[in-house]
Amino acid sequence: MANDEADESVREPDAGEQVEDEIPLAPLWAMKTRMHSHIRPEPGEVGRIRRRLGPDDDVIYIIDDGPDHCMVGRRVGHAADGCTYCLVARISLDRSEQLVEGDVDPTQAFSDARDISLCGVFEDEQSVSNVFLVRHYKRPGDVPDEYLPPSSFLEFTDDPPEA
Repeated sequence: MANDEADESVREPDAGEQVEDEIPLAPLWAMKTRMHSHIRPEPGEVGRIRRRLGPDDDVIYIIDDGPDHCMVGRRVGHAADGCTYCLVARISLDRSEQLVEGDVDPTQAFSDARDISLCGVFEDEQSVSNVFLVRHYKRPGDVPDEYLPPSSFLEFTDDPPEA
């Protein structure tokens, strides 16, 4: 079985298939940790979503979270101790489709999101990364502007500032 898994990780994706490698480990683990659904479609299954949208500082990542929702995330910054900070939230499937189709700009990805959280992630490429909740935001308007796209990647010198 381990050989099958290794073969799966190196095979070429089918046309139109989204590969998880398009999503860096830190936002991927943060989104997976905060998602609500326990059903995780495998590559090629109906309902599986793995997207990278936007250029440079506007880039956001989207993964499926059950039949009606998706998780959206972005890297906010990092600290000298190796921690990467990511903003993640839950959005409707309709909103994710609007983002993918270009009807909504990636800078507006968090504007009607729910369960918005700043997470810290210590990446581990060999195992499960360590993800912790830094701050939960009740409303999109509570999120500091510097955490939202198209803000530049931040260098955290101490604990992230309180909002």
